[in-house]
Amino acid sequence: MGLRVVCPDLMGFGGTDAPPVPPESISLYSFKRAAEDMKELANQLGTSRVILGGHDWGGAVVYRIAMWFPDLVSYLFSICTPFFSVSKEHVPLRKLVDTVLPNFRYQLHLASGDIEKAITSKEQIRTFLSAMYGARGPGGEYGFSVNKGVMLENLPNLGASPLLNEGEMDYYVDQYLKNGIHGSLNWYRTREINFQEELQHACTLVA
Repeated sequence: MGLRVVCPDLMGFGGTDAPPVPPESISLYSFKRAAEDMKELANQLGTSRVILGGHDWGGAVVYRIAMWFPDLVSYLFSICTPFFSVSKEHVPLRKLVDTVLPNFRYQLHLASGDIEKAITSKEQIRTFLSAMYGARGPGGEYGFSVNKGVMLENLPNLGASPLLNEGEMDYYVDQYLKNGIHGSLNWYRTREINFQEELQHACTLVA
């Protein structure tokens, strides 16, 4: 098809700067900032139109890139992330969890700041990622639950992930070891800043 494929890291992941918050602003991890980064990347690549694809947080980002820069996007696809419209009212994550999305309670734990304090070494990052990728302990215990978050007490007992081979796990561990996991967890702290920055779109996109 003659397509050129470019796979950038989201802010806080892989080869990005992963600026710490604080002292930096959480807006560095907002959907608007991600959209601006992608717009600039397209400019640097010399293209004015792109097909966008994303998974998980990246899946949420592609919708917002199309919202902020509609002329940039010809087509988009998102894996694992449904579209959610902008809102005229800010609903804090805790309220969302306590009312309609209890299975998002893990996001409160990831946003709490407790995880990056407990997960710092290479081996701890490995067990953390094993937990996120389905590893179990000798008694069948999990290291992660959508209704609770990361079960830190179970991490030392977990075996290998059934989803990643050793080489794949080594790669991800090395990527996270560059800047720790704080940057990637900042995405769970952006709900309010995303609301504030997207207010200008609420009147046109919300019925």
